[in-house]
Amino acid sequence: MQKCIESTMWGKNLNYDYLLWIKHHAIRLGLKGITFFKNDGSIKVIAEGEERNLLFFISKLQRGRFLFPVFSPVENFSMIWHEPRNEFENFSISETTE
Repeated sequence: MQKCIESTMWGKNLNYDYLLWIKHHAIRLGLKGITFFKNDGSIKVIAEGEERNLLFFISKLQRGRFLFPVFSPVENFSMIWHEPRNEFENFSISETTE
């Protein structure tokens, strides 16, 4: 079943490499969506795809801080489920902020 998640994460020194890591895993899981930095420095992720792939993706986002010590720990992580909007053709990194 197709679902959508909207996630925000905060942490010290989360940089562009972390956005690339997010995109890499999203594409591997066949997800569509976007990730970007918000004005407050947090990272926003919107992803759509099969529910089981999204569940795995969420676990990657939450565990990524432990797998890659280059990245500072994610200090806070929030996530909500939505119905898919089907507004994305692929998964991308945006330069715009919210």
